[in-house]
Amino acid sequence: MKKLLLILLALTLSFSLSAQSTHTSTLKAKPAKGATIYGTVECDGRPLEGVAVSDGYTIVKTDKRGVYSIASQKRNGNVFITIPSGYEAPVTPGDIQPQYWAALTAEAQTPERHDFVLRKVNNDRHAIFAITDIHISNQLGDREQLETIVMPRIRSEVERYRQQGIPVYTMCMGDSSFDLFWYDFLFDIGDFRKEISKVGYPTPIFHAMGNHDNDGATEPNEDTDFNATAKYREVFGPTYYSFNIGKVHYIILDNLRYRNEKRPNMKPGKNMAGARNYDHIVVDEQLEWLKKDLAMIEDKSTPIVVGMHCPVFRLLEEHKSTKLYSYFHDSEGNRTLPPALYFAEHFKEFKTVHFLTGHSHKLYTTPCAVNTEYPQIAGITDHNVSAICGAWWFTAAHGGPHLAPDGAPAGFKVFNMDGKQIDWYYTSINDGAEHQFRSFDMNTVRDYYRTNGEMRVFLENNAKCQDFATVEDNRVAIHIWDWAPDWKVEVTENGKPLSVSHCPMQNPQYIVSYCIPKTVWRRNLKRDTYTLEDISAHMFHVVASAPDTTLEITVTDSFGRKYTETMVRPKAFSKNMK
Repeated sequence: MKKLLLILLALTLSFSLSAQSTHTSTLKAKPAKGATIYGTVECDGRPLEGVAVSDGYTIVKTDKRGVYSIASQKRNGNVFITIPSGYEAPVTPGDIQPQYWAALTAEAQTPERHDFVLRKVNNDRHAIFAITDIHISNQLGDREQLETIVMPRIRSEVERYRQQGIPVYTMCMGDSSFDLFWYDFLFDIGDFRKEISKVGYPTPIFHAMGNHDNDGATEPNEDTDFNATAKYREVFGPTYYSFNIGKVHYIILDNLRYRNEKRPNMKPGKNMAGARNYDHIVVDEQLEWLKKDLAMIEDKSTPIVVGMHCPVFRLLEEHKSTKLYSYFHDSEGNRTLPPALYFAEHFKEFKTVHFLTGHSHKLYTTPCAVNTEYPQIAGITDHNVSAICGAWWFTAAHGGPHLAPDGAPAGFKVFNMDGKQIDWYYTSINDGAEHQFRSFDMNTVRDYYRTNGEMRVFLENNAKCQDFATVEDNRVAIHIWDWAPDWKVEVTENGKPLSVSHCPMQNPQYIVSYCIPKTVWRRNLKRDTYTLEDISAHMFHVVASAPDTTLEITVTDSFGRKYTETMVRPKAFSKNMK
């Protein structure tokens, strides 16, 4: 009996990871001459014509019998369909990934059959939850935090849409695992897959590859980037693919080239073969497939949404410049625009393009149209979404709010798709969608910085941090976490408008929630916990006339939604302030 239970448990775990299509069709099919992969696509037992099928190199379409054939070398080890508009791929109960792909199991020259089944749906109106950087590694109580802190917020937000009859899907932009700790804590990308199913994630997930989802035990050579994705491909299937939901065409790409080079005096972690380094770039193999995928879209007014891990564009100086710089870089780390422009120009025929990205653990919305130097990419908006894990699950584990390194609350972005119309908003894990900013009375922040013993010890040993003990009287800082260039910020005092200025600065709430526990509490005062890149770029300042006046703050987003606060001053400052 015990042996039988173990077998059943093994089968259950295997089944829970099997998002690939295991459908066996009764439709007749045989491979075309030279084909090594073939099969059918159907709905309600009837063949579907014109469905795109790919091995990651070649894209073909099913014929009127629903049959496809591909002459493939089977290098990627899978075949996948592009789910057509008005359809969904099934999701196994208890799982999270739609069955749009199948693993290849036969020798390269041996024809093998893989069938797919779809169901008809009306999803012209739908919602996309953009999540990223979950970073589960089995430490800091991250699994418990996911289940007890993050999931209730996601479920409640999903339920709002379901009550309206609006289907919800999720795009995850990678770094769901943490390669450095795959072997230290015995928790790899496959364990993440089981964990996210276990906690009952409430929507199907279309997953992208992150740099930390590579296997760091892969020896560096000319095929490191491909070989390091073997576990990921086994668990999640293709690292690049496309699908349609309603009137929107979605694409998932892997825009990181994993190098994992050996370096002198390297301390890479248990079983790590190299430094886990990588380039931010889309390799030529994917670009060739991307061209073919985009060529199949005849209507150039079709909105394109691209999910990938690394952001592509950001403003050079947040709010003060229309100059763009790029996250794409070569092996030397040079952030140059040409590789990013070359990639982005693949979308120049389309009017509306949204990049959904992660990696930075910060919130930035960059509409490329503000830059007139490159009109060919004016239709692109890069949404760099904050991390679900915030600062790697650290702040909540140490009694603080769930914060990211720019001081913004950790969370996810929700996109409303109504035909070809798109709007969006950010939902923080702690505060929900109703709150989009936090105000700081810098008088009370100054008092805290002057009198708190832990803060004084920290500042004396961390020269990169701003010392707000010297800030001028009656300043108020407003952190608007997902600010974009077309947002409005209005502040009045006794009915009189105050002048609002943009003033990037460090977020004092993040300092007390992350930096002090990381250094002072651990008696590691020289640890570099804050860099200049962690400055909160979406900070705005006003100067009040007195320390005890009440301010009315109104923030208006890109779609006319207003968020307000009656700020009664003095307003206390603390780790868990609202």
